[in-house]
Amino acid sequence: MPRQKKKYSIPVSAAPITAYAAPEPPSYSFDLKGASKYTGYSIWALRKAITSKLIPVASPKPYIIRRADLESFVDSRVQMAA
Repeated sequence: MPRQKKKYSIPVSAAPITAYAAPEPPSYSFDLKGASKYTGYSIWALRKAITSKLIPVASPKPYIIRRADLESFVDSRVQMAA
């Protein structure tokens, strides 16, 4: 004799489910890996800039870099190339 299939109920939620999620605003500081993704520079290029005092760090271990400092670093590099 075949087994009967289980009937699962669909949970009803109060809020409608949406497929679109609002993007999170960029954070005000990054670790080294996040700064690398944000700027497009490699981790080693950012480390070299930190050790040569081109990028100030908010926290030395682990490296925490403010977003404003990263943007000023990238802007200075773009002006040098132009």
